[in-house]
Amino acid sequence: MTSVMSQIKEELKQLAKDLRIQKGLFKSKQREEGCSYRDFANLSASKVNARYSHIAICLVRGTPYERIEPKVKPGNEPDMESVENYKEDFLARLAEVTHE
Repeated sequence: MTSVMSQIKEELKQLAKDLRIQKGLFKSKQREEGCSYRDFANLSASKVNARYSHIAICLVRGTPYERIEPKVKPGNEPDMESVENYKEDFLARLAEVTHE
């Protein structure tokens, strides 16, 4: 189980690293030549994916949502259905190891 949890943790670290790189590329492209809507949409999707994955893994570990995001602006609340999908995926991966 620990190996699966560490694997998930490494995936989340890689996701955050990719997001940082993508943000840097987006900003440099924005300064130099201008960027398209597709670039902005890809960056936004990556941000949402990273945020929801982070919330889901914290919930799996038992952290209450109020401690994960204590100050959320109105209208910027996460889609809890999507977070639950990520959470179910993580729990399924953890359960798969325990059943073996």
